[in-house]
Amino acid sequence: MKKLTKKQMIATGAVVILGIGGITVGVVNHNQNVQAQQLAKTKAHEAKVKADKKAKAEQLAKEKEAAQQKQVATLLATATANPSDNSIKAVNDAIAKLTDQKAKAKDNELVKALNARLSLIKKAEAAVKDYQGHATDANKQKVAQEAINNLKDKNDQDVKSQLQKLFDESNKQAQEAAKSAQANQKASSTTGTNNKAKSTDTQTNDTPAVAESGTNNQATSNVNSGNNTYVPNTPNTGGGSNTASNGNSGGSASNSNTGSNTSNNNGSNSNSGGNSNSNGNNGGGNTTPPTPTTKYLGWVSVDGVVKYSQTFGTAGEAQQYALSMYRQEGASNWDANDISWGVRPVQG
Repeated sequence: MKKLTKKQMIATGAVVILGIGGITVGVVNHNQNVQAQQLAKTKAHEAKVKADKKAKAEQLAKEKEAAQQKQVATLLATATANPSDNSIKAVNDAIAKLTDQKAKAKDNELVKALNARLSLIKKAEAAVKDYQGHATDANKQKVAQEAINNLKDKNDQDVKSQLQKLFDESNKQAQEAAKSAQANQKASSTTGTNNKAKSTDTQTNDTPAVAESGTNNQATSNVNSGNNTYVPNTPNTGGGSNTASNGNSGGSASNSNTGSNTSNNNGSNSNSGGNSNSNGNNGGGNTTPPTPTTKYLGWVSVDGVVKYSQTFGTAGEAQQYALSMYRQEGASNWDANDISWGVRPVQG
């Protein structure tokens, strides 16, 4: 075997070293490539996870928004059918949770319409209640009817019908009360007239014919009412006699006067006459029959049953009481089908 020279050995070692270095560089490059790939995969995974989370969050937000819009729609339907402070407040609270600004603006416009309707309903209710308390006020009657007529939304027809019913009942009761008060006032004006019995005087004069012989007979009878008795008896000494009797007592009296006069002229003249006047007066005085006392009953009925009633001396007091109780019952008992009131005269 040929020995290598020193120079050859150096050259061979350098080749070997270069070979080993090349191998090492290759290994390092491979490892770096693997690490880069793993890092890329990690970053891709992280990006995917982040994207998935974002997509999931967006989906949840959409679902939540859809659920919230559904709730708003439900509350809007309830408030539309029966607008009230509470139902409209619930709608506003639900709209505030929406994130879709376009949907929120649209729903807010619907709420404005609900508020306008509720304002008209409240105005009509207040006007009708005021008219119930002042049913004879023509101005309040006009205001109440106009307020009812302003309820034009189809969803307010039930409220409108109920208010119109209350208005009509008050109007009818006011008209009946006015007629009753007028009739009672007219009747009261005639009850103060006293009916007195009037005496009837009957006078009878009987005058028989005068005899040719000069005899005249006349008898007088007078019946009158009074409390005095007068009986004169005056003698006549001139050839004749005159006897008179006057009687008057209580409710029946007689007055008789019989006279006889005889002269010396060869003739006789007798005078007898009768005059009667009867006056029956039941004891000699005027008697006024007792005047019946008329009172007035104010009443309020609920569904056909009288719930309040009270008697007063005048129709005005009875009317005031009945109207007051009617307003009180109408304001507190909205479930009643019929509430009415009236005034009628009763014997005391």
